[in-house]
Amino acid sequence: MTRRFRLFAKLKIRCGQGVQAFPGSPGKIKPANEALVKFNLNGRLLSIGVLLTAAAGYAQEQPAAQPSPQSAPQQTTSPQTTSPQTPASAARTPPAPKETPSTVNTGGGWSIEPMYWLTTVHPMLRAGVADVSTVPGTFAYPDTSRYALGGVISMPLGKTSSLRFSFFQNYKAGSTFAGTNLNLFGTAIGGGDFLTSYYRIRDYKVSYDYLTYFFHRGSADFRVKTLWEFQFVDVSNEVDDFAPNGDGTFSVNPAAGTKSILYPTLGLGFEGTLSRHFRFEAKGSGFALPHRAVIGEGEGSLGLRFGHLEFIVGAKAFHFKTSPKKDQYAIGTMYGPYGGIRYYLGGRKRQR
Repeated sequence: MTRRFRLFAKLKIRCGQGVQAFPGSPGKIKPANEALVKFNLNGRLLSIGVLLTAAAGYAQEQPAAQPSPQSAPQQTTSPQTTSPQTPASAARTPPAPKETPSTVNTGGGWSIEPMYWLTTVHPMLRAGVADVSTVPGTFAYPDTSRYALGGVISMPLGKTSSLRFSFFQNYKAGSTFAGTNLNLFGTAIGGGDFLTSYYRIRDYKVSYDYLTYFFHRGSADFRVKTLWEFQFVDVSNEVDDFAPNGDGTFSVNPAAGTKSILYPTLGLGFEGTLSRHFRFEAKGSGFALPHRAVIGEGEGSLGLRFGHLEFIVGAKAFHFKTSPKKDQYAIGTMYGPYGGIRYYLGGRKRQR
């Protein structure tokens, strides 16, 4: 660059020396010197061209501007990101519908069911902890009851749960002879005396059947329910001793007492609807404390429904033991098949 400007200066000096005024005529150029004037003008034009050429060469010698270290990565690389889903596209793809339990032939709704239970039971009386007598206090009832009558009233509680009130009663009268001396409810009974007996077993239950889990398999629906219950069991006992007198008559000495249980019971139920006409149920519940009263029961049934009526057949078992802390306690197990007809109130829901 320095050499080019020096060349430009020399040319300017030389061109300036070529333009001289003659003496005696200042400011005027003689015709003889026109060639020199032309040369001077051409020299100045040449100087301007050299100056522009030098400026262009200087601009070409400047290095190209380098991008800053911070901005360079942003210009050369960009992370591959997927564009977020817009609200419009989200609205075009609705989520999958939530699975809901079927309401077809589930046994829910308002209903009344009378029940007939063919039972086998051999209840007993036993001496409890509070019995201080040395005479045995164990008595087995001689006869078994052949049936029990009961019923169930159901009402819906929410869309999938229900509240059930159930009841059954079993009783039997019989007669036997005392095999040995007995002490029942504080009454002394002589060995060999003629005895008449009577017992009655009643069970009252309130159950909240809560739908805990459900699933579908093809056209069938299956439900798992937790059972939250309260039960009251009442056992009435009476044994009449016909003690002989010396004159050939008999004195009647009754030994009677009622034992009961009031417990919360917990259970689990499994139900299945195979079609709009056919379903099944299986459930069990109970409660027990060490050296205290015990309640336990279980049942299974099949139901065939036509309109408002459902015909039910099944089998069930019921075990009870009153508190052994008393002077006497009752214990027994009832089991056998049963049948019932359930009537659904109100209009029947549309079947699928």
